Amino acid sequence: MNDNLNVGHSATVSVVVDESLTVPAVSDKYPGFATMPPVFATAYMVGFAECAAMAALHPFLDDNESSVGVEVRFDHTAATPVGMTVTAEAIVTAIEGRMISFDVVLRDDVEPIGRGTHQRAIIDKAKFEARAAKKAGAPRS
Repeated sequence: MNDNLNVGHSATVSVVVDESLTVPAVSDKYPGFATMPPVFATAYMVGFAECAAMAALHPFLDDNESSVGVEVRFDHTAATPVGMTVTAEAIVTAIEGRMISFDVVLRDDVEPIGRGTHQRAIIDKAKFEARAAKKAGAPRS
């Protein structure tokens, strides 16, 4: 990671909510989701907040680096129906070695819909993927 990333740096991303981003679309493996209202899912809101943080970090990462989410704390305060645009802004609040902290605010076309904090760890992609591959081959208990 280069040294140009500073507290206060931000990135903003937007997405139009379609049926694939609603609560019923989360997964048929999660009982009860299919009967919920077709509004922007909290699971996707959190993922979208991570997307904004990744966008803020991306210009500062070396080619062999990426980042992984290690902490999320969000409130989802308003429903967003299909067809509206959701915008997330991630602002860097702390840089502690390879750990980067963010405040993220999300809103739709009408109002704020969520806010929270997120932390990402900068990783060496090859080392991370090697550890995951080793774990995948490990005996299961």
